[in-house]
Amino acid sequence: PAYVERVTVSIDGFGRPPEQPGQAMSRAVSPSRHATNHRGEGTRARILDAALDLFAAAGFEGASTRTIAERDGVNLPAIQYYFGSKEALYRAVVEQFSQQMQAGVGPIAEHIRNELAVGQPSRRKLLDLLCDMIDVIIGLILDDSMPNRECRQQFFARMEVEPNPAFEALQDEMVRHVCQPCCEIIGRLLDRPADDEKVLLQSMTLIGQAKIFCGWGTNRVLHWDTIGETRIRAAQSVIRGNIQAIFRAPRSR
Repeated sequence: PAYVERVTVSIDGFGRPPEQPGQAMSRAVSPSRHATNHRGEGTRARILDAALDLFAAAGFEGASTRTIAERDGVNLPAIQYYFGSKEALYRAVVEQFSQQMQAGVGPIAEHIRNELAVGQPSRRKLLDLLCDMIDVIIGLILDDSMPNRECRQQFFARMEVEPNPAFEALQDEMVRHVCQPCCEIIGRLLDRPADDEKVLLQSMTLIGQAKIFCGWGTNRVLHWDTIGETRIRAAQSVIRGNIQAIFRAPRSR
Protein backbone atom coordinates (compact mmCIF):
# COMPACT_ATOMS: atom_id res chain seq x y z
CA PRO A 1 0.00 0.00 0.00
CA ALA A 2 1.04 3.56 -0.66
CA TYR A 3 1.13 4.40 3.02
CA VAL A 4 3.69 1.68 3.77
CA GLU A 5 6.88 3.60 3.23
CA ARG A 6 10.31 4.03 4.77
CA VAL A 7 10.88 6.62 7.42
CA THR A 8 12.94 9.53 6.14
CA VAL A 9 12.92 11.96 9.02
CA SER A 10 15.37 14.84 8.98
CA ILE A 11 16.51 16.28 12.30
CA ASP A 12 18.27 19.25 10.72
CA GLY A 13 15.29 21.57 11.16
CA PHE A 14 14.24 20.34 14.61
CA GLY A 15 13.65 23.19 16.99
CA ARG A 16 14.17 25.93 14.40
CA PRO A 17 11.86 28.93 15.02
CA PRO A 18 9.41 30.02 12.29
CA GLU A 19 10.83 32.28 9.61
CA GLN A 20 10.04 35.97 9.70
CA PRO A 21 9.32 38.00 6.56
CA GLY A 22 12.49 38.73 4.65
CA GLN A 23 14.53 35.89 6.15
CA ALA A 24 14.49 33.85 2.94
CA MET A 25 15.75 36.85 0.95
CA SER A 26 18.35 37.55 3.61
CA ARG A 27 19.70 34.05 3.26
CA ALA A 28 19.73 34.34 -0.52
CA VAL A 29 21.94 37.43 -0.41
CA SER A 30 24.10 36.29 2.50
CA PRO A 31 26.04 33.12 1.62
CA SER A 32 28.18 33.42 4.73
CA ARG A 33 25.12 33.37 6.97
CA HIS A 34 23.77 30.35 5.07
CA ALA A 35 27.07 28.53 5.54
CA THR A 36 27.09 29.39 9.24
CA ASN A 37 23.53 28.10 9.68
CA HIS A 38 24.40 24.93 7.81
CA ARG A 39 27.42 24.31 10.03
CA GLY A 40 25.28 24.91 13.10
CA GLU A 41 22.70 22.40 11.96
CA GLY A 42 25.44 19.88 11.28
CA THR A 43 26.93 20.41 14.73
CA ARG A 44 23.57 19.91 16.37
CA ALA A 45 22.96 16.71 14.43
CA ARG A 46 26.40 15.32 15.38
CA ILE A 47 25.76 16.08 19.06
CA LEU A 48 22.47 14.18 18.82
CA ASP A 49 24.22 11.18 17.24
CA ALA A 50 26.91 11.15 19.95
CA ALA A 51 24.26 11.51 22.66
CA LEU A 52 22.26 8.61 21.22
CA ASP A 53 25.37 6.42 21.28
CA LEU A 54 26.27 7.23 24.88
CA PHE A 55 22.75 7.26 26.30
CA ALA A 56 22.22 3.85 24.70
CA ALA A 57 25.42 2.46 26.20
CA ALA A 58 25.38 4.08 29.65
CA GLY A 59 21.85 5.36 30.24
CA PHE A 60 20.87 8.86 31.27
CA GLU A 61 22.69 8.77 34.59
CA GLY A 62 25.83 7.15 33.21
CA ALA A 63 26.36 9.53 30.29
CA SER A 64 27.75 13.00 30.94
CA THR A 65 27.62 16.01 28.67
CA ARG A 66 31.42 16.23 28.90
CA THR A 67 31.77 12.68 27.55
CA ILE A 68 29.23 13.38 24.82
CA ALA A 69 31.16 16.50 23.79
CA GLU A 70 34.42 14.56 23.72
CA ARG A 71 32.83 11.81 21.62
CA ASP A 72 31.58 14.35 19.10
CA GLY A 73 34.73 16.48 19.16
CA VAL A 74 32.95 19.69 20.21
CA ASN A 75 33.45 21.84 23.26
CA LEU A 76 31.11 21.54 26.21
CA PRO A 77 29.50 24.99 25.73
CA ALA A 78 28.24 23.82 22.32
CA ILE A 79 25.90 21.35 24.04
CA GLN A 80 24.70 24.09 26.36
CA TYR A 81 24.20 26.42 23.39
CA TYR A 82 22.14 23.99 21.30
CA PHE A 83 20.28 22.14 24.06
CA GLY A 84 20.72 23.94 27.37
CA SER A 85 21.07 20.88 29.59
CA LYS A 86 21.58 17.13 29.60
CA GLU A 87 17.87 16.67 30.28
CA ALA A 88 16.95 18.73 27.21
CA LEU A 89 19.48 16.81 25.10
CA TYR A 90 17.97 13.52 26.24
CA ARG A 91 14.48 14.78 25.38
CA ALA A 92 15.72 15.77 21.91
CA VAL A 93 17.03 12.23 21.33
CA VAL A 94 13.69 10.78 22.42
CA GLU A 95 11.92 13.27 20.16
CA GLN A 96 13.73 11.73 17.18
CA PHE A 97 12.10 8.41 18.00
CA SER A 98 8.71 10.10 18.25
CA GLN A 99 9.17 11.82 14.88
CA GLN A 100 10.21 8.59 13.19
CA MET A 101 7.39 6.63 14.77
CA GLN A 102 4.79 9.19 13.72
CA ALA A 103 6.16 9.38 10.18
CA GLY A 104 6.16 5.60 9.89
CA VAL A 105 2.85 4.59 11.44
CA GLY A 106 0.89 7.85 11.17
CA PRO A 107 -0.41 7.19 7.64
CA ILE A 108 -1.65 3.64 8.35
CA ALA A 109 -3.14 4.73 11.70
CA GLU A 110 -5.07 7.49 9.93
CA HIS A 111 -6.15 5.07 7.19
CA ILE A 112 -7.49 2.65 9.81
CA ARG A 113 -9.42 5.40 11.60
CA ASN A 114 -10.96 6.52 8.31
CA GLU A 115 -11.98 2.96 7.36
CA LEU A 116 -13.57 2.32 10.75
CA ALA A 117 -15.35 5.67 10.77
CA VAL A 118 -17.42 4.97 7.67
CA GLY A 119 -19.14 1.83 8.94
CA GLN A 120 -18.42 -1.82 9.64
CA PRO A 121 -15.71 -3.20 7.33
CA SER A 122 -15.88 -6.87 6.47
CA ARG A 123 -13.97 -9.35 8.61
CA ARG A 124 -11.48 -9.81 5.77
CA LYS A 125 -10.97 -6.06 5.53
CA LEU A 126 -10.42 -5.79 9.29
CA LEU A 127 -7.75 -8.51 9.15
CA ASP A 128 -6.06 -6.78 6.21
CA LEU A 129 -5.96 -3.50 8.15
CA LEU A 130 -4.50 -5.22 11.20
CA CYS A 131 -1.87 -7.00 9.10
CA ASP A 132 -0.98 -3.73 7.36
CA MET A 133 -0.30 -2.08 10.73
CA ILE A 134 1.90 -4.96 11.91
CA ASP A 135 3.71 -4.93 8.54
CA VAL A 136 4.61 -1.28 9.05
CA ILE A 137 5.88 -1.90 12.58
CA ILE A 138 8.07 -4.80 11.45
CA GLY A 139 9.38 -2.76 8.54
CA LEU A 140 10.40 0.07 10.85
CA ILE A 141 12.08 -2.25 13.34
CA LEU A 142 14.00 -4.28 10.76
CA ASP A 143 15.00 -1.44 8.44
CA ASP A 144 18.77 -1.86 8.56
CA SER A 145 19.28 1.08 6.21
CA MET A 146 18.40 3.45 9.07
CA PRO A 147 21.49 5.16 10.50
CA ASN A 148 22.61 4.06 13.98
CA ARG A 149 20.06 1.24 14.00
CA GLU A 150 21.81 -0.81 16.68
CA CYS A 151 22.20 2.21 18.95
CA ARG A 152 18.54 3.03 18.48
CA GLN A 153 17.53 -0.50 19.44
CA GLN A 154 19.73 -0.40 22.53
CA PHE A 155 18.47 3.06 23.48
CA PHE A 156 14.84 2.00 23.11
CA ALA A 157 15.42 -1.13 25.20
CA ARG A 158 17.08 0.96 27.91
CA MET A 159 14.18 3.43 27.94
CA GLU A 160 11.77 0.60 28.65
CA VAL A 161 13.67 -0.46 31.79
CA GLU A 162 14.60 3.09 32.88
CA PRO A 163 11.26 4.93 32.58
CA ASN A 164 11.25 8.72 32.70
CA PRO A 165 8.90 11.54 31.65
CA ALA A 166 10.47 11.83 28.18
CA PHE A 167 9.82 8.15 27.48
CA GLU A 168 6.31 8.38 28.89
CA ALA A 169 5.52 11.03 26.28
CA LEU A 170 6.82 8.69 23.56
CA GLN A 171 4.71 5.86 24.97
CA ASP A 172 1.63 8.07 24.79
CA GLU A 173 2.30 8.63 21.09
CA MET A 174 2.77 4.89 20.54
CA VAL A 175 -0.52 4.16 22.26
CA ARG A 176 -2.31 6.70 20.09
CA HIS A 177 -0.77 5.70 16.76
CA VAL A 178 -0.28 1.94 17.24
CA CYS A 179 -2.16 0.44 20.19
CA GLN A 180 -5.46 2.27 19.80
CA PRO A 181 -5.93 1.46 16.09
CA CYS A 182 -5.07 -2.20 16.75
CA CYS A 183 -7.51 -2.33 19.66
CA GLU A 184 -10.27 -0.78 17.56
CA ILE A 185 -9.81 -3.47 14.90
CA ILE A 186 -9.49 -6.37 17.33
CA GLY A 187 -12.49 -5.14 19.30
CA ARG A 188 -14.61 -5.42 16.17
CA LEU A 189 -13.17 -8.82 15.33
CA LEU A 190 -14.04 -10.09 18.83
CA ASP A 191 -17.32 -8.17 19.22
CA ARG A 192 -15.96 -6.46 22.31
CA PRO A 193 -15.24 -2.85 23.26
CA ALA A 194 -11.82 -1.56 22.28
CA ASP A 195 -10.88 -1.08 25.94
CA ASP A 196 -11.95 -4.60 26.97
CA GLU A 197 -9.16 -6.43 28.77
CA LYS A 198 -9.15 -9.36 26.34
CA VAL A 199 -8.90 -6.96 23.42
CA LEU A 200 -6.00 -5.16 25.10
CA LEU A 201 -4.21 -8.44 25.82
CA GLN A 202 -4.67 -9.64 22.25
CA SER A 203 -3.41 -6.33 20.89
CA MET A 204 -0.31 -6.30 23.11
CA THR A 205 0.43 -9.92 22.16
CA LEU A 206 0.29 -9.19 18.44
CA ILE A 207 2.38 -6.03 18.72
CA GLY A 208 4.84 -8.03 20.82
CA GLN A 209 5.33 -10.44 17.91
CA ALA A 210 6.68 -7.49 15.95
CA LYS A 211 8.67 -5.99 18.84
CA ILE A 212 10.57 -9.25 19.35
CA PHE A 213 12.70 -8.19 16.37
CA CYS A 214 14.00 -5.24 18.40
CA GLY A 215 16.22 -7.59 20.37
CA TRP A 216 19.73 -8.51 19.30
CA GLY A 217 19.10 -12.07 20.46
CA THR A 218 16.55 -12.60 17.70
CA ASN A 219 19.08 -11.73 15.00
CA ARG A 220 21.62 -14.05 16.61
CA VAL A 221 19.19 -16.97 16.68
CA LEU A 222 18.25 -16.32 13.05
CA HIS A 223 21.93 -15.81 12.08
CA TRP A 224 21.03 -12.51 10.44
CA ASP A 225 24.14 -10.41 9.91
CA THR A 226 22.14 -8.27 7.49
CA ILE A 227 18.41 -8.07 6.92
CA GLY A 228 17.17 -6.43 3.73
CA GLU A 229 13.78 -6.44 2.05
CA THR A 230 13.56 -10.22 1.53
CA ARG A 231 13.91 -10.98 5.24
CA ILE A 232 11.57 -8.16 6.20
CA ARG A 233 8.92 -9.64 3.90
CA ALA A 234 9.54 -13.11 5.36
CA ALA A 235 8.96 -11.85 8.91
CA GLN A 236 5.85 -9.97 7.83
CA SER A 237 4.50 -13.07 6.10
CA VAL A 238 4.94 -15.24 9.20
CA ILE A 239 3.13 -12.80 11.47
CA ARG A 240 0.38 -12.26 8.90
CA GLY A 241 -0.13 -16.03 8.98
CA ASN A 242 -0.29 -15.95 12.79
CA ILE A 243 -2.92 -13.19 12.72
CA GLN A 244 -5.03 -15.04 10.18
CA ALA A 245 -4.82 -18.24 12.23
CA ILE A 246 -5.72 -16.53 15.50
CA PHE A 247 -8.86 -14.90 14.15
CA ARG A 248 -9.98 -17.91 12.10
CA ALA A 249 -10.22 -19.92 15.33
CA PRO A 250 -13.59 -20.13 17.11
CA ARG A 251 -14.17 -17.15 19.39
CA SER A 252 -14.07 -17.75 23.13
CA ARG A 253 -15.50 -15.58 25.87
